[in-house]
Amino acid sequence: MSVPSPSLDRGIVSSADALTMTSSARPGALQRSTRAGVGVLLVLAILNAGFLYFLPARAATGYAWAIRPPISAAFLGSGYLAGVVATALAVLAARRWRSIQPLAVALVTLSVGLLAATLLHTDRFRWGYPPTWVWTGVYALAPVGVVILARRQRAITVRPAIADPRLRLLRLLSLVFGTAMLAGAIALFAFPADLGRDWPWPLTTLLAQATAAWIAMIAAALLWCAYDLRRGHEALIPYATLGAWCLALLALPALHAGQITRTGAPLIIYLGALIALIAVAGLGVTRAGRRAAL
Repeated sequence: MSVPSPSLDRGIVSSADALTMTSSARPGALQRSTRAGVGVLLVLAILNAGFLYFLPARAATGYAWAIRPPISAAFLGSGYLAGVVATALAVLAARRWRSIQPLAVALVTLSVGLLAATLLHTDRFRWGYPPTWVWTGVYALAPVGVVILARRQRAITVRPAIADPRLRLLRLLSLVFGTAMLAGAIALFAFPADLGRDWPWPLTTLLAQATAAWIAMIAAALLWCAYDLRRGHEALIPYATLGAWCLALLALPALHAGQITRTGAPLIIYLGALIALIAVAGLGVTRAGRRAAL
């Protein structure tokens, strides 16, 4: 999926939209419906992170499809763990739409990728298992819900015309890493069997494409930040989420050392990429400032 999305990028609010603002609606404020929707995602993220990251061995028999080896389940769980950070900050701390907007682009990208992987491998899923239908329903409906909420939010949000110059390096690094990750994700999704062989642990074609969807999600958030980041406070949630994702993934080779089958270049590239992304995440969080008003 390419970014930016026209449905999520409306630029500066129009005069017609401005007339629809009520005195009780603060321009750019996070609406109750948006906060409620993110709250649902927080619950789903907690459930998935708790199961996949902390109980990965059970994913072979207790998930929508059999995930083996456990380190692959933990990889997916890392994404949900980062999602807990993102959605918790959005629900409990964020007050402005622009503080969480990159998450909308990321969720749409993830949903499209995981739904496509599901439809391509329907024979691998346990359709007699109710959570499988929840999985499919969430990723089929999430893009629609996100677009509806985003359009409502952007109708009352003004996009600053000029970006803070202190964000220039962060935006440049986000563009570089986001572009590289998106290219890698597309390649892995398109050629899961070939490229999956070079992963540090064994990947089935389904797991390779699910992995690609998570990588594409992070890439989409980075590319959106490169394009649209305007103020320091807007960086806190997306880059804190990036940092949480990278730290969770960085721990996997130590937590599941016996499942690492390629310890040469694939593992070095995996660890090196995560360390570099952690540096970008740290820069983003510091640019937000210690008392960022979300």
